[in-house]
Amino acid sequence: MAQIDLLKSLLSNTAPRNVRMLAAQGLVPVPPNQMLEILVALLGDNDLELAAQAGQTLAGWSENEIVTQLRDRRCAPAVLKHFATEQNPDSVVITAVRNPDLPGKLIESIAMTVTVPVLETILENRARIVEFPGILRSIKLNPSLTPDLRRLAQEIEIEFFGGKKIEYAVETSAELSEATPADELPEFDFLPDDLSLEDLPVDAEDRQAVVNTRLAKMSFRDKLKYALYGKREIRAMLVRDSNREVAKMVLRSPKITESEIESIAGMPTVAEDILRQIGNSNQWTKNYSVVQNLVKNPKTPAAISQRLLFRLRTNDLTLLSRDRSVSDAVRHNAGRTLKQRASATSHQ
Repeated sequence: MAQIDLLKSLLSNTAPRNVRMLAAQGLVPVPPNQMLEILVALLGDNDLELAAQAGQTLAGWSENEIVTQLRDRRCAPAVLKHFATEQNPDSVVITAVRNPDLPGKLIESIAMTVTVPVLETILENRARIVEFPGILRSIKLNPSLTPDLRRLAQEIEIEFFGGKKIEYAVETSAELSEATPADELPEFDFLPDDLSLEDLPVDAEDRQAVVNTRLAKMSFRDKLKYALYGKREIRAMLVRDSNREVAKMVLRSPKITESEIESIAGMPTVAEDILRQIGNSNQWTKNYSVVQNLVKNPKTPAAISQRLLFRLRTNDLTLLSRDRSVSDAVRHNAGRTLKQRASATSHQ
């Protein structure tokens, strides 16, 4: 059985019992990140013997081994969720919390019960708190909250939400779309006035130079606010910001449009993380132009480019296989995909 098929069958609970038992014992030939995902899945197996064996095998993993896997961006969400709970050692929970793929809603739920060191870690990520303000509500309900951490939470609330009640401050981009009427967007009275686009030079280069200068002087806090609710021209600059949290916040903006995503997908100056996030979005990759731009972009991670290549039309693949401006790997894979299609057609 191919490794990918083995993984799917174990995660979907369709593998034969003897294979699941081998997996529960940690004896199937898969990489550590997949082994951990399988063991976590088997903890919920209806076969209590299998579940107990998976728990026993998992208990044999050292803290350092688990932490190493939780740091990996390939770490499965189910694994992050399993280890981001208070019954695990602080070092494990903290590592799960620091992984940007841990859902903000889950952090909201655990923030009421975790230890002080974990609370300190949660409060480090201001961008996540801006996106999920409910985290602050949960932190305030934690009985372990120290006076110092309470003051820090209050400072963040004032700094980012202008003293507004948290429940009215910021909603997530999942709850807001570009179709949301302007009068239904959350109220904001905290966008600074020092980046007005009025009275800027007409010349495009001069205009961009002035805006870049103003952005360079801007605080991290204000950059986050502009990334979420600034003008399109500002978002196009902030998505290339050296701070990844600022750049990622642009993609969460409720004002971002499909045409902006098309443009960002083609930018060789944005970070790989941004292109990976776009490439992994089912919503954004429904747009054919987004797919094209990602495949052509030399900064797009190879795994994303390869997966999306098969979505291109034959005529576009032909052009890509001859395009000297793209990487050798993309050009080679485009030619190989063309041959595969031609072979499949000849056998029909």
